[in-house]
Amino acid sequence: MTIREDLLVFLKDVERLIFIGIGNKLRKDDGAGSIIISRLKRRGIKNVLDCGIVPENFIGKIKEINPTHIIFFDIVDMGEKPGTYRIINEDELCERIISTHRLSINILFKILRKEIPNVKILLIGIQPKNIEFGKGLSKSVNKGINLLIEEIIEVIKCKQLNGKMMEFT
Repeated sequence: MTIREDLLVFLKDVERLIFIGIGNKLRKDDGAGSIIISRLKRRGIKNVLDCGIVPENFIGKIKEINPTHIIFFDIVDMGEKPGTYRIINEDELCERIISTHRLSINILFKILRKEIPNVKILLIGIQPKNIEFGKGLSKSVNKGINLLIEEIIEVIKCKQLNGKMMEFT
């Protein structure tokens, strides 16, 4: 299945969706998650949250929104070409995630599931090229992000056209 098909399956019974970006814009490609959120915002998507490098500080806000579905964006070492993106299964998280964040994303997901019963959580990983200190994305990661955003927009349009209610926060 393509990522678009996987997202449509994931969002089958969506009522309240939130997109969450994780990343450090001061470490080049590590800022990918945060940059995806700012670009989705510019495209008119309102149900977005940039958690930067401390997603645990936003647990209360996420709980307040009470989403039925959460899609996270973060860099993940998948051993792929930089800019490649795909859905990361939770059993892959421990071995693949590049953590520049204080709290493990695995632990974050467990806390969110405890605090928001029945929430569905998905992580889309982006293969970085460079996470050294500095600003700006590598060309390949920037290109991958742009392609991913187009796919996200298409999925949202498809869900809206199919009459599914999506409550934007």
